[in-house]
Amino acid sequence: MNFDTAQAFYTPLPFDAIRPCECYRCLDTGFWLTPRGEVLSCPRVEMREPHPETGVAARTLRRATDRLLVEGREISSVEFNLAQILTLYTADEPCQRKVLISHFFGDTNLTHSNSLRKLHSMIENLRRQWLLPIGGRKAEPAGYWVITMLAEYKEWYRSVTAAPITQLSTIHKNAKHNFPHFAEQMELNFWSDMGPGNND
Repeated sequence: MNFDTAQAFYTPLPFDAIRPCECYRCLDTGFWLTPRGEVLSCPRVEMREPHPETGVAARTLRRATDRLLVEGREISSVEFNLAQILTLYTADEPCQRKVLISHFFGDTNLTHSNSLRKLHSMIENLRRQWLLPIGGRKAEPAGYWVITMLAEYKEWYRSVTAAPITQLSTIHKNAKHNFPHFAEQMELNFWSDMGPGNND
């Protein structure tokens, strides 16, 4: 099975290496994506059954999906599931790349390097298209998570401002959307980076 086929027929399933949660239908976010691309409240919530309280990361994801739907954009089930998984993690305990690669590409014929490239592309889409504040770290503890604290976002922002200018544009747009408090200060730095000789 290649990646495109896997994406077309992908159905989220419980996965032992993913951080434990109480509701595997919605991964504790309180909502899920139907096969028709609708974002609905978790059936357990609808039935008023016991359900974990929605956290900041889950609310950030819901805001992102609502914006995409208002703009008439189709929501990728694979990217949605990746985002849901990342809401279970934190800066102190990020989700390791090997866990995500195994979960999304373990049953495909992709090489490790191609799987890693696809994963990076999905993460970048969550940042650029979904405007989700996805943190990432190469040093231990390494991995990805949905940023929920301003201090975390500022630390991540500092670590990535040496990226190519196309990525800087994504980072700046993401920052303006998620953390308006820092947007003006970040904008000054961003436009300084965009000065003559810095847009190669």
